[in-house]
Amino acid sequence: MRFYRTLPQGSSLELTAFFMNRSLASRMLMLGLPLLALVLLVIFAATGNSIESILDRAIARNAQLQSQAMRLALEQALEETRNQLLILAAGSMDENDMIKRLNFRAKAAGLHYRELAFEGLAPDNRYLLINTGREVLSVPLRQALASPTGPFHSISGEQRAGYVSLAQPVEAVYSMVPTTNGTRTISLQVLRFTTPVHDAGGAFVGYLMLSLDLKELRDIVSTYSAPDAPIAASDEDVRLRTLFFDRDGWMLFQSEAPDADLAQKELATDGVRAGFTGDFGRPGFSNAFRPGAEYIRYWDMASDVHEGRSGQLPLYENGTLWGNNQLRVERVSYAPVTFHPAAQADAVVLGGLAVLDTSFTTTRTGLQLMGIYAISFGGGMLLLGLSLWWLARQTGSSLNAVTEKLELSNSNGSDEDLCMPQMPRELERLKTGINAMLARLRHAAEIRRRQEAEEDALQQREPVPDLPHPEDLPANGLVGTSPAMLLLYENVRKAAQAMADVLVVGETGTGKELVSEAIHKLSPRGAGPFITINCGALDESLLMDTLFGHVKGAYTEARASRKGAFLTAQGGTLMLDEVGNAAPKVQQALLRALSTRRIRPLGSDEDVPFDTRIIAATNASLHEDSQNGSFREDLYYRLAVITINTPPLRDRKADIPSLIVYFLSEALTARARQKAEAAANRPGAAAQSMPQAMPQVSRGAMDKLLEYDWPGNVRELKNSITRALTFHMGGVLLAEDIQLGQGQALQGEIMQADAGAARPPELPRGQQAQREAPSAAARPAAFDSTGAEAQAPPAGQDGAALSPDQGQTPPTLSDLARTIDAAGKLNRRLEDAWPAIVAAGSINRQEYQAMAGKNISMRTAQYDLQLLVQLGLVRKEGRGPAQRYVVLHAKA
Repeated sequence: MRFYRTLPQGSSLELTAFFMNRSLASRMLMLGLPLLALVLLVIFAATGNSIESILDRAIARNAQLQSQAMRLALEQALEETRNQLLILAAGSMDENDMIKRLNFRAKAAGLHYRELAFEGLAPDNRYLLINTGREVLSVPLRQALASPTGPFHSISGEQRAGYVSLAQPVEAVYSMVPTTNGTRTISLQVLRFTTPVHDAGGAFVGYLMLSLDLKELRDIVSTYSAPDAPIAASDEDVRLRTLFFDRDGWMLFQSEAPDADLAQKELATDGVRAGFTGDFGRPGFSNAFRPGAEYIRYWDMASDVHEGRSGQLPLYENGTLWGNNQLRVERVSYAPVTFHPAAQADAVVLGGLAVLDTSFTTTRTGLQLMGIYAISFGGGMLLLGLSLWWLARQTGSSLNAVTEKLELSNSNGSDEDLCMPQMPRELERLKTGINAMLARLRHAAEIRRRQEAEEDALQQREPVPDLPHPEDLPANGLVGTSPAMLLLYENVRKAAQAMADVLVVGETGTGKELVSEAIHKLSPRGAGPFITINCGALDESLLMDTLFGHVKGAYTEARASRKGAFLTAQGGTLMLDEVGNAAPKVQQALLRALSTRRIRPLGSDEDVPFDTRIIAATNASLHEDSQNGSFREDLYYRLAVITINTPPLRDRKADIPSLIVYFLSEALTARARQKAEAAANRPGAAAQSMPQAMPQVSRGAMDKLLEYDWPGNVRELKNSITRALTFHMGGVLLAEDIQLGQGQALQGEIMQADAGAARPPELPRGQQAQREAPSAAARPAAFDSTGAEAQAPPAGQDGAALSPDQGQTPPTLSDLARTIDAAGKLNRRLEDAWPAIVAAGSINRQEYQAMAGKNISMRTAQYDLQLLVQLGLVRKEGRGPAQRYVVLHAKA
């Protein structure tokens, strides 16, 4: 909670405003924390530099001690080699004795000596022995002399007894050396020690040379550079790299990780010479590397070593300590490696050791110290801050209670009055003012909600602008400009130019008949007749007669010949609707007719050619039906020469506005025509309730129509528009005038089916067609298109499957209605036929049509049976002509 008051005027206005507009806790923290921070910073500044300097000196001294320890270890190895050489020189110089003694030295634990050479005064009194680690070999004199770096080319020195000369490290290669397994080339990198040999009388007889493997020195520095070295730092993260260089500054080898593979590793300098440029390979040692003269610090270190001095190269700010900083090094400690040729002789500098500290221990220690300071600083600040916060919290607890209550109401979106216990008088006045403000906000929000609701209701009742004009819509019934319809138009246009048969596939209500008629009108046959036959509305015999016709006398009632649809549509188009419901015999006749383009009327012995284009339509997947055997596969491929798919309405909702205008215009036109006919027949007839002018469509009604999924497609949309136009009042169709849903769609379909009961195919004007159908009793056995007589099934064997519940007492309609809550949902036809359906156990469409009577159409029978399925009274079994509806008895 912040307190606001009038600010004083003056130059300190901004600072005063900043301080006065803080909370109590903020003010206390602003005064206490800076003071504590100042005290801690003074303490850290006074002690930090001293502690860091002490730590730096300690780490530097430890690094120097480590380099001196490595130096002593190497000098001890050199001293031991000198002693071993003097011992060998005091014995016999016989080659066989030397081989035995060298074998003994090789088997004993200790340093690895690689070469032992003796050169006497006589040219033939010399030999060279090599220790390979597994055996001691005597190198033939010819191979020994052939090696440019062999010992016989460089053996020399003083002839004083007990004096040992030490040569620079060298790389020796001996070719074709005979071994127990053949010959091999031996390459060695050694350090050679030479001493004079005297006989018992003190006379000089030659020189004896013993070489030490440089890998021994490399292994020593590797051991001391490892984290577990005897004098290594306790921190296991300390990383040291040690370099050995000779007195002339040539880098010879570096330390390696002391693992199991160390003995097999060759001498290398690639790690420590990273970032340097210079000369690679000196005479007698191909792996040696010498940095260029521009690396001043390196040569300063080499100069000190050459003069026998040790020291350190510390890291300076903004400086390069080692190379070009490719290998980051914090400190370099170096020490000379010396050798005493004799017991009382002065030391000779062999080379130097450079210990590279890449662990940055000093830097990490400084960072740790800074971390300790930071933790101490943060801890002190935290403790003081908590103390000040606790004091401020106690002081402002009442203010915080009011604040928390307001924040809770704000987060919950509540505008209710604050209900809090009794508080001090000043806060009670504050609470009263807040509650009064909340009441005003509630009143304003209520007014705003009412206004928004009224505006939304008015907007939903506003007519939709820019609907298409009826005169701009096509008169053929194919309405729409969506991509799906544009593709359909293009397919119709292309199909009309071809004379092949067409298969139109689409859901119920998508306009398959309109598409077929459009193909006919756009084709060269457009002037010819267009006849539609519903293959599912007629039984097998009647459909055969309707399609192929008959001759006079073909059966008892055949008093005149009948052409049939194939011949009646001569020169035009014949549409076979619901072709998937045709019986197998009809399918066989259609296949022969399409294959030969000839038919044989019933009772005729001659085939009659026909010139008719066939367009088949179906709402089923004929390809799947052909796969499962319910539709002939060969007939499917005959029909599906050109396949056109009609899109469902849910995939082209952008066409709904145009379709609404088209159906409204169509309904008003039909209504006006009926009124004109009624007025002509009954001049005094009353006007109907349907409006004369086309009503507008409100935004709410349009949104409702666009959001619906339209399972009945365009036919369902037409029924909904017709019903809304019939019952609405006023000049605008509102959302409440639109009735949607499965029940309404089903009712609309049944009403449409009842209004347009099955009619014989419409024949062109001027042509006589036989509309009377022969009765089942008087008609002879039906003939297929080939003229072969088909056997009718015996009486009572209509294929109906008997229900296993036929022996039970069928439930009454009231029991079923009470069990499945279906009261009031069955029409009068179903109520009358239901007891017979239950008694039969199962029924197909043709049997239901016979039960219902009244000449109901196939479509009405299908919708009645579908209603029983939806109400849970029956279930469907099978497909196509073999489909049956089996009764499901409800259990009370």
